[in-house]
Amino acid sequence: MNTPIAPVLAARDMALADAEQAVLRDGMSPRRAVHALLDADLAAAALRLAVRLMPRGYVVPWLCQCVRSTVDDERELAGIAVAEAWMRERDEPRRRDALAHAMARDFNGVGALVAASAAWAEGRMLDGEGQPIGPVPVALMARTAAAALLLIAAMADDFDARCRAYASAALDLLPLEETA
Repeated sequence: MNTPIAPVLAARDMALADAEQAVLRDGMSPRRAVHALLDADLAAAALRLAVRLMPRGYVVPWLCQCVRSTVDDERELAGIAVAEAWMRERDEPRRRDALAHAMARDFNGVGALVAASAAWAEGRMLDGEGQPIGPVPVALMARTAAAALLLIAAMADDFDARCRAYASAALDLLPLEETA
């Protein structure tokens, strides 16, 4: 399990705008921070922050569940299937399959972003020849997962409502405790 990050630091990781970060206070619990953004009508920021504050092991399964319930395009579902295969068997070949899927789609589309999220959930970054070059940056998976959900929200009739629904659904997966 990963060490929880303070919401104000997570907001920086997710490149929230200064006005969005101004809503947050030191010591807020993850749930309180997401609620504060929702209360300020900053639903997209709340969604992005919630994904970063969620324990790493929860992000990809939750993302797959959210996306699978809203996507029915075969190409997008293929990316979800690759991510789900990695969830069932978290090994390097499955992780590389997820990355290969995302790269083949040029990281374009919801399915490719879901696959990339699985590929970047752990392990090492790979160069163009598939050789490890360094650890995956901690925030990369969260940024990619949030991008997939924001893309779905952008295709919906009401972007804000969809972002709010995703952020609200994430609340139960966030740590309760206050941060230092």
